[in-house]
This record gives sequence, C-alpha cells and structure tokens, in this order.
Amino acid sequence: MKGGSSGGQLKVRDVFEYVRQMDDFEPHVYFPPETRWTDYPGNLWLNYRDEALKVWDPVPGDILFLAGRDWEQINPDPTLGQDIPIVAIAQPRHVRPGDPRHEFLQHRAVRVAKSQSGLDILKSHGVNGPIFCIPDAIDFSVLPSPHPDPPTDLLIVGMKNVLMARQLHLKLRRKFGAKLSIEMHDGKMPTREDFLRLLNRCRVACFFTVPPEKGLEGFYLPALEAMVLRKLVICPDAIGNRDFCLADRTCIMPEYQLDSYFNAVVQAFEMTDEAKEVMISNAAAQAKAHNHESERQSYWDLFRSVDEIWTSAFENP
Repeated sequence: MKGGSSGGQLKVRDVFEYVRQMDDFEPHVYFPPETRWTDYPGNLWLNYRDEALKVWDPVPGDILFLAGRDWEQINPDPTLGQDIPIVAIAQPRHVRPGDPRHEFLQHRAVRVAKSQSGLDILKSHGVNGPIFCIPDAIDFSVLPSPHPDPPTDLLIVGMKNVLMARQLHLKLRRKFGAKLSIEMHDGKMPTREDFLRLLNRCRVACFFTVPPEKGLEGFYLPALEAMVLRKLVICPDAIGNRDFCLADRTCIMPEYQLDSYFNAVVQAFEMTDEAKEVMISNAAAQAKAHNHESERQSYWDLFRSVDEIWTSAFENP
C-alpha cells in the first residue's frame, strides 16, 4: 500500500471483502505510518482509510493476513506467529535469494499460492508451514460485455517490459504498416475498469509478463480477463498462468524473446477464423472456473479451519 494499486492489492482487497461477508469474523485493516496516499481513482484502499485501525496491536484470537512486504510490520516482534496464526500470500518469485520477500519464507505461516505450479515451487524450495492453492478469480460483474466488433487489431500490454514491448511495436509496424491497427499500453491507467475497457477494444491481446530473470508471476490476471472478453491471447509461460494458459489450446505462448513474440503475432493474424474461434472459445470456457464465488468459498474454508491447521503444523507437528 506504499504506491499505486496493483493486481496484488486488488486480490488482498477482495479477500478483505470476502471476510466481511462472514458472520464469525470481524476484519480490520491497518495502514503503517509510512503509507503514501494518492487520491487517484484507482486507489483501491482509499475508501478504507478512515475505518482503518490506528494502532498495530494484534492479540491472541486474531488471525493476521499478510501479502508482499506486510511482513515488515511484524519482523520487530518475534512473539507474533507464536500464538497468533498468520495467513500469507506467497509467490514463486519469493524463492529467489535477491527478492526482498525471500527472507519472509522462513517465518511461520499458513501460505496461499495462486497456482499449483507456484505451490510446487514453494514446496520444493521449502517454507515454514503448510501451503494451500487458491487461484485468483475475476469479478465478472465489473467486466464489460465482449465488444462485438473491436476497432483495434492488436493491443500490446507492455508495462512489465516496456523496452521489449516497444521493440515489438516497431518491428510489427515495419512489417504490417497501416494494415494492422496497434495500441500500446505501457503505463498504469487510472482504474482497473479503464484497463478492461482498453482491453475490450482489441481483437488480439499480447502480454508481456515479468521477465524471467526478474522472477515469475504468481498468477497473471490480465490474460485471464482477456480470455473472458473473448480475445485471442498471446502470453508466455510465467509459471502462475499454467493453469489456464495452455499452448495452442487457449492461447499462443511465445518464448520470452522478441523474435518469438513477433512470430506469435504473425501466427495470430494468419490463423483461420475457425481456428481463432476454437481457441477463443476454449479460453473463455477455461476462464469461467475462476469466479469470485469459488475463490470466496476457498478463503472462507481456510479461515474457518486455520486454528486447526496452525495447531497441527506448529504445535503438534
């Protein structure tokens, strides 16, 4: 919560709202003093600012829910995590020694991975506590209806690798010229809804995930959103997207190289209408399983059983 909103903050906010719907829990949010507040429309937590806890003082009977670098709030207090259960989101990139969240994996927690592949990586690395897989989900109610005749041929979503995305844009311009209408998205938009409207304007969506040398995605929500909006998706393997990005079945999956991305775009526009429709329909069907109802129930089940899980894992191992 120290900068602009992100997909990670979106999911933490979703979990907070899920817990609000539980009769047996009373959720609260805490913002540390160093939180930088911005009054732009996409700030997911601005509406929660006035109701937040003023003092960080967890007590027995609480459950802490952490993500990212929230661990920094409890590192000074070694007693936390002893008699107060912690549920923490963990990503596969956290196992990299250079990742600022790497050291947190040694702390006691019941961890949530966003994909089976991510869970497998975390488990093979070794973390202190059990891990559960709860895939990210889409709030279908905020998605626009799929555009019946998108005005843009290709949208390049390149904010996670601006240089390569711009190189791809230039290379495609040289090949196709005005024959292909291309939009470039390489910066943050005011709100998630603005991004979804932009995404809905294209026929083919090409995504640049986090470069492999910088870590991998815990999930990758934008590609899934594009599938629901019935776009032909181009997205590389990013570990966290393996449950729904299935090569040549639900999307085109290039290697994370400029030429491979270029060839993937060419492939997309050389496909027959029939082949495109099969891939788009497969993807839309795959994405339907990632709904808020199933995600919410998974978190409800986890929170209601967390005391038993904690006791089994740490007090009676």
